[in-house]
Amino acid sequence: MRLQHPHDHFVREFFSEPAHAREFLSAVLPAALAETLDWTRLRGEPATFIDEDLRQQHSDLLFSVPSQTGEPQQVYLLFEHKSALDRRLSRQLLGYLARIYAAQHEPAPVIALVFYHGDAPHPAGQRFIDDLSLSLERRAFYQPYIPDFGYVLFDLAHTEPRAWESLALRVFLAALDSARSPEPARLAGVLRLADQLLREPESTRIVHALLVYLFQVTDLKPAQWRALLTPPPSPALEATMISTAQQLFEQGKIEGKIEGKIEGKIEGKIEGKIEGETLFLERLLQAKFGQLPPSCQRRIAEADPETLLSWGERVLTAATLMEVFADTH
Repeated sequence: MRLQHPHDHFVREFFSEPAHAREFLSAVLPAALAETLDWTRLRGEPATFIDEDLRQQHSDLLFSVPSQTGEPQQVYLLFEHKSALDRRLSRQLLGYLARIYAAQHEPAPVIALVFYHGDAPHPAGQRFIDDLSLSLERRAFYQPYIPDFGYVLFDLAHTEPRAWESLALRVFLAALDSARSPEPARLAGVLRLADQLLREPESTRIVHALLVYLFQVTDLKPAQWRALLTPPPSPALEATMISTAQQLFEQGKIEGKIEGKIEGKIEGKIEGKIEGETLFLERLLQAKFGQLPPSCQRRIAEADPETLLSWGERVLTAATLMEVFADTH
């Protein structure tokens, strides 16, 4: 089945790389604060404040970074990702902050940062007390007795991905931005950046995560995917795209997703599983070789799951349709 929360999965995968988290966080925090922290010693912390049953639904990350002045010795950064407005955001953050502070042996500041890339404008400068329906007079009266905090807001709508020095961050932000309006021309730009990124060492994992994300959140037809590959990308990107699609196919996480909505679901329903595999193999072949002749369509429709999987594996290396279907009857 498809990833339940592709936005969260992609964000969590990207910022699990310390270098990416370091560059982003040091640039987004207020300069006066960022300058006091020793970013060379940033590290990820176990996010034990997230309920186990919610762990796969949120991309919350927790980092710690020492202060250069020694006061305080340590600062914690709570990273929360939102792809849509959430009226309960402040209350959710309050719960997380309370758990983090409760688990600390020596209390240290915890700063919440919200990464937002939804369509609706996000109000800036929000504080927890803003969620309470209080007049200014009553607000001043109650403020000394209730928890109150603000958070750093990064709104993707107010940034330009090209302005970032890191190519990996430019690719990441451009992908999230293009997903809001996945037009072929914008996606082509993301793929061109990904092609450049593959030339950098240890970049394959991030490009793979990027492609998984794009396959999950877009509904492009095969002809549109082919257009994205004109002119052809580097052999490295083409191979990564095909292998990523094949892995998702084998794991059952996309079932003809390149075309869009597919009826068959892989949840123990054999008929739906075969239908999904058949449709996806057709789309994969069309994306690489163009329109399929009727004879190939018939062979795919009549094939069993094992044969479909074998053909899908051959797409990775085959130069022609004949090579895909060779030695099968």
